[in-house]
Amino acid sequence: MNIVQAIIIFINQPFYEIAPTMLYIIGPFIVIGVLFTGFTEIWKDYKQGEYFDKLKWCLLSISVPQDAINTPMGMENFFNNLAGSKSAITWKEKWLQGKFQAFFSFEIFSDGGRVTFYMRCTDKYRDLVEAALYAQYPEAQILEVDDYTSDLPRDFPNEEYDLFGSELTLRKPSHFPLRTYEMFEHQGEKDMRFKDPLLPMLESMGKMRPGEKYMVQFVIMSPDEQDWRKGGEDYIKKMYGKDEAKKPGIVDEAVGWIPGEIYNQVTGFEGGNDARSKDDFLMFKITPVEKDLIDAVNKKISKLGWMVKIRFVYIAKKEVFRKGTIASMTKGIFHQYGYLGWNTLGFSGPNTTKDDYPWQAWDMPRKQRLIVSRYADRSLSTGSSPIHLNSEELATLFHFPAADARTPVLTTMGARRAEAPVELGLQGVGVPDMLNMERKSHTVQPVVDTTPQPMSVPHLTSPTGAIDRAETILAPQTSPDEQVLLDVHLPKVGMPAPLPPGLDISDTFINDTEVPNNLPL
Repeated sequence: MNIVQAIIIFINQPFYEIAPTMLYIIGPFIVIGVLFTGFTEIWKDYKQGEYFDKLKWCLLSISVPQDAINTPMGMENFFNNLAGSKSAITWKEKWLQGKFQAFFSFEIFSDGGRVTFYMRCTDKYRDLVEAALYAQYPEAQILEVDDYTSDLPRDFPNEEYDLFGSELTLRKPSHFPLRTYEMFEHQGEKDMRFKDPLLPMLESMGKMRPGEKYMVQFVIMSPDEQDWRKGGEDYIKKMYGKDEAKKPGIVDEAVGWIPGEIYNQVTGFEGGNDARSKDDFLMFKITPVEKDLIDAVNKKISKLGWMVKIRFVYIAKKEVFRKGTIASMTKGIFHQYGYLGWNTLGFSGPNTTKDDYPWQAWDMPRKQRLIVSRYADRSLSTGSSPIHLNSEELATLFHFPAADARTPVLTTMGARRAEAPVELGLQGVGVPDMLNMERKSHTVQPVVDTTPQPMSVPHLTSPTGAIDRAETILAPQTSPDEQVLLDVHLPKVGMPAPLPPGLDISDTFINDTEVPNNLPL
């Protein structure tokens, strides 16, 4: 009996008799595949941990003058420029070195009502971040500061502090858009004034009391591929009736024909394999609401996308802790970015620190420790799955308020800051740090009269400001060196204040009765 006959006899046996044999043959391959996949993931995670430990991070505090012109469009351009950090990772870099794409953290922190903007990046990309930010906000001041998360309590339950926090996710797939800054212009006003959606958050953070800390974090990474757009493209094709027919697979060709044949036998009609008939006029039946959504989806997938993780943490002393108020405030802040039929942001249930039920209260301390550690580590891979937002949506969520929409709680600069002139030379090696600290000329020596001179101190006694009398005070007896300093720096009778040493000009007498001819009328 040859092999073909043996296979035919084996296949003709009942299923319950050949199933153990098939499992015995195929089972080892399944186990080996699962073990190999698990081993590769563990290896990749281990190498990425080593790569992460070698990175050097810096936390930058950003302040913008109150009169600077700030728009979300500037931040959108900033995020587009920041996409230059994306690199083509080779197989060697991924599996042997553990390299991954660079990620950044953008944070808004309120400590007792004092609000500050932060950015966190590696030292490698600090120049890129500063250059991209200065290009959009030339008046901004960027300073490296210590990490404020080092002062946050990590151990819960805590005797002094309590915590409430969560991560935010999208309620629909990522290709459905959020409401962006272009939709926050007030059409009723003459100047189309921009109603900044960030101001409710800043004002609420400014209401934090002493002992309360509220912080929002946006961790972003440029994905290896922009494959999240595929869902939006498929949605648009489906709405216009142009979705491509699904290619039948091996299972469909083997047994997928059975439901269709049953349908044909029962109904007596053909076409059971495609029960939904194709409507060539579907695009003409689209409602205005659907048309707006299609245009919004098309606009979102046409712009650069980012992987984003959004977190918020509220930590306060137990005597001032107000979980209910903060929860309602946070929901209201992020609900304004939702739109009818579009997408919206909401809390991630598994990552929210709540104790509404006994089993939630039992697990809440663990969630509190996780959320604060993930925030401090700026983790992107732990917690809920990252969402995809394009640069316009990201700029709507994080930007600097406009000049006409400033809030008094912001920590901003009171004046502009400028760099040194380009033509200013550099100090040479070995030259003292403070040159000519005494502000004296090295080439011209002032002519000093060493004879003691009297000094008149006028006293104004009349309402008109006329000089009533003058008291003459003789200079005290001093050494010659001290007398030189007195003669140079002290004013003389009827003379203006002395000029800097080294200037050789003739003294001019001033008549007290004459009125200056350069006074403004």
